[in-house]
Parts: sequence; structure tokens; C-alpha cells
Amino acid sequence: MLSSKLFLLLFSSITSALVIPKDYDVPAGYCCFTLTDPSTNKVIQQNKEYGFLYLDASQPKGWYCFNPSKSQPILWDDFNNACIIDWDGQFQCLDPTPGDDVWTLGHSGSNSSDLLLLHNGSPTYQACPNQSGGEFIASGASEAGCRNIHLEATGLQGTCSSFTA
Repeated sequence: MLSSKLFLLLFSSITSALVIPKDYDVPAGYCCFTLTDPSTNKVIQQNKEYGFLYLDASQPKGWYCFNPSKSQPILWDDFNNACIIDWDGQFQCLDPTPGDDVWTLGHSGSNSSDLLLLHNGSPTYQACPNQSGGEFIASGASEAGCRNIHLEATGLQGTCSSFTA
């Protein structure tokens, strides 16, 4: 009887630890968030090895931050990699070397309540079929099967209040 209670206590402790979300750090002065496709309400995921962003690809959820007070804000992931749209149009956060991309948050149209990630002023990205499943996120992609999407900033933390007013 005691061993079954001990097993139940241990099992419930382990399973509850598995559902505790990752605690992300918010650097001072930064606005941080996850990204979601508002048309499907699916969270954007990121392959940590290569830094590419995906939908429905069995990757971990991404977490992104930028300092809105900078004249050219750099978007960072939770591993201090700068995010860029690479030469092939794919959204990638791979190393600490920033590109010349300008990132901010904004709305698409006067009636939109969604707070969107803007890349060089544009709220439009593409979700393109990925050979190993899901869709990869791109900007300016012209591949067959790509669809236009927006990336909504959700779970806002830090200095994001100027974007929500």
C-alpha cells in the first residue's frame, strides 16, 4: 500500500513537471513574445539546430525579443541568435550576426486588432510546404504551394505596452 502511494506521488510529480512551460527571460528594455498564425491559431515553431521557423513541424515553440527603442531593432530568439530573412527568403535565427532587416510590431489595417510582426514594414509572410512535414516560414517566397500568412505576436512580455495602446 505504501509503495503504491509512493509510486502515485512520484508519477504525478513527474507528469506535472512535464507540463510546466519554459520560463523565458526578458532582457531589460525588450519586448518579447511568441508568434502565432492568426488564420489557424497555430504557434510558430523553430528548429534550434538550423534556426528555421515552421508551422506543424514537430519543433519547439519559438520565443522572440527586440528592443523597440533602437533605431533599427534586431529580432532575437531565445538563444541570442539574430533573426533574418535569408538570401533564399526563409525566416531564420541562426547566429548572433544581425542582418539589415528592420523588425517591429504593428497592425494590418485600421480595423485589425492583431498585433503583427512586421519585417521591413510588411506584415505578410509565406507558409510553404516542407518536404519533411509542416510548412516553413518565408518572406517573398514564390514557390508553388505557398500561402500568405501573418505572424501575430502573442504572450507579450517586457516593454511591449507602446504597441498595445
